[in-house]
Amino acid sequence: MKISVIIPAYNEEMAIDGVLTSLEEALLGRDAEIIVVDDGSIDCTSQIVRMHERVTLIRHRRNRGYGFAIKTGIRAAKGEIVAWYDSDGQHRPEDLMKVIRKMEEEDLDYCIGVRGKDSYIDKTRVVGKMILRLFVKYVAGVRTGDFNSGLRAFKRSVICKYLPLLPKRFGASTVTTILMQEQEYVGGEVEITVEKRVGKSSVRQIRDGLRTLGLMMNVILLFRPMQVFGTCGIACALAGAVYGISAAVLYGNGMPVLAALLVMFGIQLICFGILSDQTGRTRRERYETVGEEV
Repeated sequence: MKISVIIPAYNEEMAIDGVLTSLEEALLGRDAEIIVVDDGSIDCTSQIVRMHERVTLIRHRRNRGYGFAIKTGIRAAKGEIVAWYDSDGQHRPEDLMKVIRKMEEEDLDYCIGVRGKDSYIDKTRVVGKMILRLFVKYVAGVRTGDFNSGLRAFKRSVICKYLPLLPKRFGASTVTTILMQEQEYVGGEVEITVEKRVGKSSVRQIRDGLRTLGLMMNVILLFRPMQVFGTCGIACALAGAVYGISAAVLYGNGMPVLAALLVMFGIQLICFGILSDQTGRTRRERYETVGEEV
């Protein structure tokens, strides 16, 4: 199978040369292509990439976001398998080859590289990742050891169907993990070792924390609206009904206004959950059936 390795890059002049050199060596002799999507870098990232003749460079005029860069790379890819690979030196070529081999040997639809115990951990992001991990696990029902790993591979025919559903900036990895399991594709995992990134990260705790909250809401609306809004709605309606009936029996003045509001709010949440569930289901089935022309 032809392999396409997609590398989104933003201001990675310190790492990109080493990343590409090691990848070219690892893929030597394979039917493979490397595509770097420079997402509006203002440093020398593009100039360094151009020095590698076997690497295809696609450049965004302005920064569009990680997810947008991934989508650009996939649309340009010619391989039957497309792999995502970070540009900051965190990933090792041997781990990429492990992911690809598992895809080929087991004929998987997707494969995710799961961080092993020896992987580097950025302590400033531990709390945020833990919150998002718990949320994804219990709300979206994801069963994986690393839902947002940046090293993963897909059959191009599978992932292309869902490109319109991927967020342009933060969370493309998380959404694809949920999508693959929600749509019941055959996937696998391999343990990888993630190393400390080269250079300075573009992640900003407050900004990306807010984006994480937005991603959580998108995940709810797309995959599990009834599980969240329906449950909250039933709880509110029951609490209002119990409170209202109890107050009416005890004081004989009818149902209190607060109880009525709780019941009405609960019913509205349930209706919103039903509507969101139908909308999300329609969106997913549309791309599952029709796909996207790329």
